[in-house]
Amino acid sequence: MNAAAKQHNWTTFLKVFSEQNLMRPTRIGVFEGEPDLMTDYWIENGLPLTGIAVDRQNGDGATVEIMLGDGTKADSRHMTHVVNGAWTIKIILSADAESDGLVIEDAERRMTVLRFED
Repeated sequence: MNAAAKQHNWTTFLKVFSEQNLMRPTRIGVFEGEPDLMTDYWIENGLPLTGIAVDRQNGDGATVEIMLGDGTKADSRHMTHVVNGAWTIKIILSADAESDGLVIEDAERRMTVLRFED
């Protein structure tokens, strides 16, 4: 099931989504190009979700920050993936919850996919 969030509700939607999925292991990829010539870049695998924030912008979409990491150890890894010019956000729910996540499309039609890996 896919459900799109309207832009005026993104802050609330992503706050609740982050709280419900806090510390779940993730995988992030970026897809760009036409369907027959799509290129995918998987840029992260296994870091837990620590939060998602939205910075509202006018005209060019919003900036969405996906924050990942495990702050419990001094040498822990962390990462923030930024999507500039975000236009749509879709939640993805699966029957087994293993493929749950988000798809964020930006103004240049790139799609960032956040998938949970539990």
